Amino acid sequence: MDSKKPVKLSRRNVIKMGVIGTATLSLGVVSFKVAGSKSTPAKASTKGEQIGFIYDQTKCVACRVCQAACKEANNWEEGVEWRRVLTSESKANAFLSISCNHCENPACATVCPVGAYTKRDKDGIVIQNPDKCIGCKYCMYACPYHAPQFSEKTGRISKCHFCYERQDRGEKPACVENCPTGALNFGKISVLRETEGAVATLPGMPDSSITNPSWVIIPKE
Repeated sequence: MDSKKPVKLSRRNVIKMGVIGTATLSLGVVSFKVAGSKSTPAKASTKGEQIGFIYDQTKCVACRVCQAACKEANNWEEGVEWRRVLTSESKANAFLSISCNHCENPACATVCPVGAYTKRDKDGIVIQNPDKCIGCKYCMYACPYHAPQFSEKTGRISKCHFCYERQDRGEKPACVENCPTGALNFGKISVLRETEGAVATLPGMPDSSITNPSWVIIPKE
């Protein structure tokens, strides 16, 4: 991972890479194979205040409380899922809770023609303004993690915003606060990436060098 050259993001190549990466995740099933396979090490952070998620696959029981808490706290538009819990095809009782990863190089912002996406300076949270959205779906196709969600009812995109308003009040994101097993947490990504055994991606998932996502995973062996 660290020896690779950074991927240069443009609207054309970001959409092309995103469509490939999204094809797997959008099915609701991730084909990641943990045991006996090599995972990609998490990259060192260059933004000390960037925050991100840490997900411990060994603690997740697929109760989907994180998903329900996110929906209740953020009142999702009809037909969208800001956070999803996916099931491995190849590993028994292995799951993946995923939302927007608030990437260092967000593909969604790169392709959006109306500037609906902003990245906060103080913590790197990527926020999408649905009132600016024209429903072109460029961001949805570009994101390797299928984070932007399109509502057929409203004709626009919405996505996880890391509960930034809750965080500004000193509260935790709803998904983190309600996880009953401690599988999901958050903090400064530079610190999280030092966690023993933490990786930036798993086999069968998009290459983290595309957008440098602000999350780490502790895989289930």
